[in-house]
Amino acid sequence: MRKTGRFLGCVVAVLGLIFAAFPAQAAPKRVVKIEISGMIDRGLAPYIERVLRENAQADAIILEINTLGGLVDSAMQIRDALLNTNVPTIAFINKRAISAGALISFAATHIVMSPGASIGAATPMQIDVSGKGNPVNEKYLSYFRTEMRATAEKTGRRGDIAEAMVDADVEIEGISEKGKLLTLTTDEAIKYGVAEDKL
Repeated sequence: MRKTGRFLGCVVAVLGLIFAAFPAQAAPKRVVKIEISGMIDRGLAPYIERVLRENAQADAIILEINTLGGLVDSAMQIRDALLNTNVPTIAFINKRAISAGALISFAATHIVMSPGASIGAATPMQIDVSGKGNPVNEKYLSYFRTEMRATAEKTGRRGDIAEAMVDADVEIEGISEKGKLLTLTTDEAIKYGVAEDKL
């Protein structure tokens, strides 16, 4: 029962963000929900682009996110589509937005997280033929670190926090230690301005 109550509380918060974007006398006409769960694959980006294109007149779009990540190039494609739309977007992190999921979340107009959720750990990895993940080279790491920072800054969030999620060498006093990738809980994300808890 407690979990149900918390979940409903998050849904109310998401809807509150939507209604806050409109005058009191003009309630939203259409809200579209997109689910991003499991691994982010090549089929997801064209799907989200199509939904955004077909709902260009929607009042808001909610992305319900629960992912450990996936293909970075697909996440970047989704990121660009979110930044280019004029429709208010809300990333509702229902459990986790890890790796590529963090980039997508940062591209949304608003971020709301369910209790006990997490966002971060966004270092890109190369998968070898055995399925084992290996760190990418410095050139690619630098590029993705900048991509995360630029996305955060574009949507009014702290770029250094986004960078610390990608590069363990980024140290932020009181927030992240050198040598450790940054991942934030719901409470931490709210505290540092990554997520919103109320209007």
